[in-house]
Amino acid sequence: MLNRRFSIVVFSTLLLATVILGLPNLFSIPRVAAVNRTIILVGYVNAWNFTSTPNPTITVSQGDSVTLQLSSGDAVLHRWFVDVDKNGPTPDCPGADICSNAFSTSSVLTFTVNFSPGTYIYYCSVHPTTMLGQFVVNPSAVGGTTLPTNTPALVAPYLALISAFAILVAVAAFITRARRKDQKK
Repeated sequence: MLNRRFSIVVFSTLLLATVILGLPNLFSIPRVAAVNRTIILVGYVNAWNFTSTPNPTITVSQGDSVTLQLSSGDAVLHRWFVDVDKNGPTPDCPGADICSNAFSTSSVLTFTVNFSPGTYIYYCSVHPTTMLGQFVVNPSAVGGTTLPTNTPALVAPYLALISAFAILVAVAAFITRARRKDQKK
């Protein structure tokens, strides 16, 4: 009888350990990972990157850390900005828009994309009619946007813990009954 109880306790302990250790692997929880992006833009009065790909579309994801390496290819003064509030080619700096310093040689601008997904326009505030392009912000995989709720995936870990607790209670009740029976003999 003692050997049987020992086997049940060992089995229950192993089952409980398996449930507890397996919980993190049962349900995939998306990880948040921002990307560090470095973008090089060379300013010319005619366009950003005029000699290669004029006014390229810049595509990032919400939450990305963006470093812009800006330089003037024509030694003329430039100032890069993305029109976050979508009110046109006059920058709101400081304010809603993301803006570089004015530069005639080079400048570095680092920022986190913390505004809503969508298509924005980036400009040179000095030459806004020729130096402009699209700045596309995609939604992040997690965070910043509303994700559909997967209720079963949210509830399942709790059900597993409740089940493990119920197994422990059942094993404890079985052992207690077995001891009482042994004491009555």
